Amino acid sequence: MFIALAITVLHTAAWAGKCDHLYSGLDSKTGEALTSGFAALAECDQKLAEDHYNEFLGRAEDVETLAGLSRAAITANIWTPVWQQLSKITSYDARDEIARELGAACGDEPKIVSFLQGAYYGLRDIDFQQWDDAFIACPDAALEEWVAGQIQSPPDRLFDDKFNALLNIWVEKKGRDALDILAASAIKAAEAGPYDTILMQMDSAVAPDLGEDMTDDDRAALEKALVSVAQGVDPDKARSVADRLANSGAQAAAAKLLPRVYPDRQQSDGGFMYGAVSMEKGSCKGTKTIVLHHATISEPGKRWILLGEIDEAMRTFKPKLSKCDAEGGDWPVATTPEPVASTKEIDAWVTGLEKQWAEQGYEVKLQGEKDIALP
Repeated sequence: MFIALAITVLHTAAWAGKCDHLYSGLDSKTGEALTSGFAALAECDQKLAEDHYNEFLGRAEDVETLAGLSRAAITANIWTPVWQQLSKITSYDARDEIARELGAACGDEPKIVSFLQGAYYGLRDIDFQQWDDAFIACPDAALEEWVAGQIQSPPDRLFDDKFNALLNIWVEKKGRDALDILAASAIKAAEAGPYDTILMQMDSAVAPDLGEDMTDDDRAALEKALVSVAQGVDPDKARSVADRLANSGAQAAAAKLLPRVYPDRQQSDGGFMYGAVSMEKGSCKGTKTIVLHHATISEPGKRWILLGEIDEAMRTFKPKLSKCDAEGGDWPVATTPEPVASTKEIDAWVTGLEKQWAEQGYEVKLQGEKDIALP
């Protein structure tokens, strides 16, 4: 396969010296001869080989030759031009294939591991991301441990493309087994780092293939990892975890976090208190009227979301507008957005609703109802 290279090849005269014949002898070589010839030149004069690497790169017409040339350069500690070469290759498929070949060879050439680690520190974000396939293909345990270490030392900024590239590498390589390291990283990033990015990568670690459903084992592993994150961060960050769990359908796992998210609102019996209102509307002698049936809800800490659980009970109260032209349909139901510490907070919430409806032109009546205790 011919590899198109977006580089300008400059044939410059080499300094005369003992290695000059090796340089000039490469002028017409391609393939394996180019690779072995470059290795000999690099062994003889590293600087001369590095200065002309892009010239030899321009003669590589296939992935095998380019990968071989890259390995020879890495072995000779010529890293900078190799780090930068992928952006010069116009074919994205070829870029990925070359990166994979170099990564797969890391067991035979230990310097490739150091080369990849150096790329994290030495390259711009966009250039480093092009080497992800090399990291994924490399079977070296030391490199895997290094990546895990970097992930567990997240930067103190919300966005970092290079760090996110490492997260992608880790998730792609480890799948569900990536979760424990990601959870530890999220806890460390909670104060000032890329916390939300890491949470999204945790989702990606168990994301099913297109058209498939998440397995029960993957779902359980994700829920366990997210709960461990929530237990290690402040209540505000823990709430974002609980919301993620609830939105994914894991209501029970989210509810386990209620004491962590709302430690100051847990009642003496270990449960939580909410306010709820059902709204009975109608027209009474031409006056728009609404009755706010309000009640206190006791919940034992098994639910993150109450709506749907209390609707039926909140609609069984005795109507107060039976002599008016009542609006048809079920009464709308609302709850306090969070558990409350005391009934005073429920009273204040109901007063706020009363004011909102009055501002819309309704005559508002309040009707206190019997408390509801959920099992």
